Amino acid sequence: MGQTTIVGKVLSESNAPVAYASVYLKNSTDASTADSMGVFALTTSLKGEQLLIVTAIGFKELDHPLVIGEVKDTLQLKLKSEARQLGEVVITAGTIEATDDRVLTLVRPTDVLSNASSTGDIVGAFQNFPGVQRNGGDQSGLFVRGGDATETMMVLDGTTVQNPFFSSVPGIGQRSRFNPFQIKGMAFSTGGYSARYGQALSSVLDLKTTDLPEKTTFSVGANVAGLFLAGSQKMDNNSLEYTGSYTDFGPYYSLSKTNYDFYSKPRSTNLSARWVSKTSDDGLFKTTVNYNLSSSGTRVPDPNDPASLIRYDLHNNYFLLNTSYKKPLTKSLQLYTAMSYSDNQDNILWGDTIFNRSDNRVQARAELTWHPASRFRLTTGGEVQHYSYMQQFDTLHNAFTETLTAGYGEVEYKPAGWFAIKPGVRAEYSDILGRGNIVPRLALAIRTGQYSQIGLASGVFYQTAPTQYLLLGYRPSFQQAVHYLANFEWIKANRSFRLEGYYKNYSQLVRDNGVTYIPNPYSYNLGMVNNSGHGYAKGFDLFWRDKASIPNIDYWITYSYIDTKRLYQNYLAEAQPDFVSTHNLNVIVKYLSEPLHTFMSAAWNYSSGRPYYNPQAKSFLVDRAPGYQNLSFKVSYLTNIKKMFTAIYVNFDNLTNYKNILGYRYSNDGQLRSPVLPPQYFSVFFGVYLSFTPFKKDDL
Repeated sequence: MGQTTIVGKVLSESNAPVAYASVYLKNSTDASTADSMGVFALTTSLKGEQLLIVTAIGFKELDHPLVIGEVKDTLQLKLKSEARQLGEVVITAGTIEATDDRVLTLVRPTDVLSNASSTGDIVGAFQNFPGVQRNGGDQSGLFVRGGDATETMMVLDGTTVQNPFFSSVPGIGQRSRFNPFQIKGMAFSTGGYSARYGQALSSVLDLKTTDLPEKTTFSVGANVAGLFLAGSQKMDNNSLEYTGSYTDFGPYYSLSKTNYDFYSKPRSTNLSARWVSKTSDDGLFKTTVNYNLSSSGTRVPDPNDPASLIRYDLHNNYFLLNTSYKKPLTKSLQLYTAMSYSDNQDNILWGDTIFNRSDNRVQARAELTWHPASRFRLTTGGEVQHYSYMQQFDTLHNAFTETLTAGYGEVEYKPAGWFAIKPGVRAEYSDILGRGNIVPRLALAIRTGQYSQIGLASGVFYQTAPTQYLLLGYRPSFQQAVHYLANFEWIKANRSFRLEGYYKNYSQLVRDNGVTYIPNPYSYNLGMVNNSGHGYAKGFDLFWRDKASIPNIDYWITYSYIDTKRLYQNYLAEAQPDFVSTHNLNVIVKYLSEPLHTFMSAAWNYSSGRPYYNPQAKSFLVDRAPGYQNLSFKVSYLTNIKKMFTAIYVNFDNLTNYKNILGYRYSNDGQLRSPVLPPQYFSVFFGVYLSFTPFKKDDL
């Protein structure tokens, strides 16, 4: 079926460009977003008379009738400004969205990748966001508002990602597995999240993959750690996308000294493919297949004697299949379905001890959205997750299987342009526990001025016990957290300000009740396990972004303060957890020089010292490590080589070579201690990217 591209420009009544306006054909999924100059290109297979809808905050919605195929010139679409308001209120309490199709947004997907401290990792980039702990590199995961890594769930196209990070090595944080070039939008919840999701006491990172590409593409790249290629073949309403990469950190570690002894440098081979199809009934079908093979050999501290080292040999096989389908059933009713399957195998030799792990997960989701009017939306759905874990440690074999079922309903209603409310309810049932729960969620927003609004959110959140307890046969009940959030948001003329305060109450946390504290996450001596744990987290987060005050400069400032204590797992007393810093500050600056074809980014990150366990201290977890700080810098030179867009880049991390210490480990008798160090101090990473696809500087 042939396709037609509609090209236009969105203007205000004074003929000024309207940046990032949303443009779509009514009753279809064909949509586009204008660039910073108001220019858009929308590709569609529809024919005949259609209605083009244009929306932008601060302007009245425009309905422009046209006949597909008869539009010869560039459309000039003029929007009328709203006389008294910026636009309808948007519910944002607890959530920061990064989407190209939402105008009222603080960040976009490219923002989280282009800053120097992200090193190209989506999850690493979110450590610059308010409410997130910067862990310094010794731990894997997102640590949000006092929650540990198990309390944040990551979702890809509606399904839970069971292993979002590369397999862990003790004391060395791992990157996430997500391909940043396949992500079109991110909704990051720091609390009070939607009833669509559960099983996360603290946070949800909801990732959405790209839709049908505009054209066929092909790109290749090389860097100090490996090679990669990526491309897509556009075939009318279908596309096949593919990526392949090989990574060997040997050359990289030879240039950037590490604080760990890698006797076998990390190596990884990754292959992925995506099929995207726009069906004849205006549906959109996506399938993603990803396979990864990786290995490494590291000498790590002995959990029973940190002064000595043990060889840790890791081989990992990972497979993920993710499929989704959405289609309009009627003009006001839309169906969304998703399914995923993942399998992870870790073969580990820890000294002379066999330590093997394997897990898999199957998940299915079905969801209906009824949207009869612009100010009313009802979402109902359900999901089933079936997963299993198996572990062998020396001669000990453990396993469990769990099935989680859930149903949910959520209404978003805007009785007036200045007020929005979103109540929801979620019900879950755990087969392994033989128990269920029903919990409420609520969020609302009130516009307080032409450019500002306030928001409130609250909810109850449940999560089953961490994997290590279920593997050993313990069956404690659901853990619980209750969230209370309030925020203020102001956005005007490429400036954004956001302030959010929160209180989180933990109850029914899993507790070992052991006699002594053992800082070893692989310990089998857990004592009596029950749900007697509890805790709290309270604080505030601040976000400021300014793209207007200084020409060609875009900068962010984020600051987070947290006061938190908990008594859980094998803690001896209520204390601030060893993964939490009271203060976190991030400053990000980006600069684009068009005459020099150069893009630069700098980031400074600071975290106050985290607690660490000192067996000789008078109280539990009262000692503090020194504060963490890191200055990073990235520069990219943008040019063309034989019509290929080319980016040559170099990234410096910890430019000042600051000797961060993240904490200390002690020997069993408490007489000897060794510092916990980041994987590296100063490091440099460089490479080149070549694309046969035309490049838009607005994507920076």
